[in-house]
Amino acid sequence: MLRLIRDLHAYQAWADAQVFRLIAGLPAANDDEKVLHLLNHMDHVYRFFILSVQGEPPSREELQEQRSIDQLRESMHRIHKLADGYLPKLRESRLRDKVEVPWFHDFQPTCQEALTQAVMHSQSHRAQLLSQLRSLGAETKPLDYIIWVSQGRPAPEWESAHVATS
Repeated sequence: MLRLIRDLHAYQAWADAQVFRLIAGLPAANDDEKVLHLLNHMDHVYRFFILSVQGEPPSREELQEQRSIDQLRESMHRIHKLADGYLPKLRESRLRDKVEVPWFHDFQPTCQEALTQAVMHSQSHRAQLLSQLRSLGAETKPLDYIIWVSQGRPAPEWESAHVATS
């Protein structure tokens, strides 16, 4: 199971970087309320689960912070780098440990469930985001897991995800 979890998180980083590459070429997306809302929500949830499985959940204030596109790109890049450093060290036995999730009163997921939720949660929101980007004029391509696998599991391209300034 650990191999699959690592694979899904690597895919997540690639897909998130691909979204920011699209946004970099679409000035209208930088201030779009729906784009910002979805990205902030995706960042908050992914950050919560990644930090919580490490025993360092983010503060309520951090989870309510609303970031700009540039701040979101940097924040998401950083949290993916943190996951990249943590997941290779994670042991299979740790997957059974419980993770505290404050909004669940009668249920606490295992580390395996929390790490799975971290990547699964973004799927539907990424689809919503791509739909919004298309409405703003972006020419989107599928960002499915199987596409990533078929391309040889490429690393995320965060460097080309920056808005070009003239």
